[in-house]
Amino acid sequence: MKRSILTIFFVATLFRSSAGQERDSLFLGMNRKTVLNYSLTAYSLASFYVEYQWWWKGNYKPFKYGNDGFLNNYSLGVDKAGHFYTSYFYFQALYEFMEWGGFDKTTSMVTSMAIPAFYALSIELNDGFTYFSFSGYDLTANMLGIGYGVLQRQYPYLNHFKFKWSYYPSGTIPLDDKFIIANDYDGHIYWLSTDVHGILPEPMKGYWPKFLNIAVGYGAKNVSHRNAWLGEISSKGPKMRKFAVSLDYNLGSLNVDDDFLNVLRNIVDYFHYPAPGMTIVPGHGTEVKPFLLH
Repeated sequence: MKRSILTIFFVATLFRSSAGQERDSLFLGMNRKTVLNYSLTAYSLASFYVEYQWWWKGNYKPFKYGNDGFLNNYSLGVDKAGHFYTSYFYFQALYEFMEWGGFDKTTSMVTSMAIPAFYALSIELNDGFTYFSFSGYDLTANMLGIGYGVLQRQYPYLNHFKFKWSYYPSGTIPLDDKFIIANDYDGHIYWLSTDVHGILPEPMKGYWPKFLNIAVGYGAKNVSHRNAWLGEISSKGPKMRKFAVSLDYNLGSLNVDDDFLNVLRNIVDYFHYPAPGMTIVPGHGTEVKPFLLH
């Protein structure tokens, strides 16, 4: 997840000064394709360095394959949703920028598949040499995320069903101070947002606004504490699955003339923002919130 956030700010800052220009225009003496090539290389090197410093440095052990329980693991599967979403988000963000750079469809597709797949595989292989261990379930979730992104590009109707992520700090410090967002699973909700206007029959479209979607989400409670991954029970209580239903904003319905701003609009639409909704914790009731945050 941390790499998703870094991607937005790194790439958005780099490209912003060329917004509004034509695709064959120059940026720092280079065309858009060249800028993309350099920026992706620099970003990849920087992200691997940061990850090495964060959790691999001084943590090498004999290679180990682990089975953490999949949907019944320490986070009740929220981390698997995170793996799916992260690779899905990377694929979509890369494809958007590749199109902006003027690359052909085949190049955009192959690159947008290859880079997230390489990231996911490299992380799991490196985790295999730490106390975390290699997880086939994690890697499978990553590949499924990329796969769904590919299907959306091949079959436009699937764009009416978009995966999103929302986060609100739970107030519990997980593992160590370096991974507050990435591992604070109590604060994560992963959403499937449906473009209701888009799927309605033509005569009924006028009854539902374009900008409003309906989303269903999944998360968990009491899984962010320091030793959740060891199976220990939080002081706040046992681990519980959390479901949510909420209104959602379809930012893709907003008209944007500038092609760079269009890319940014499409990328930020992969996040779910506060909206009226309700959370459901089986066995512990339902809570309706005017601005659902967690």
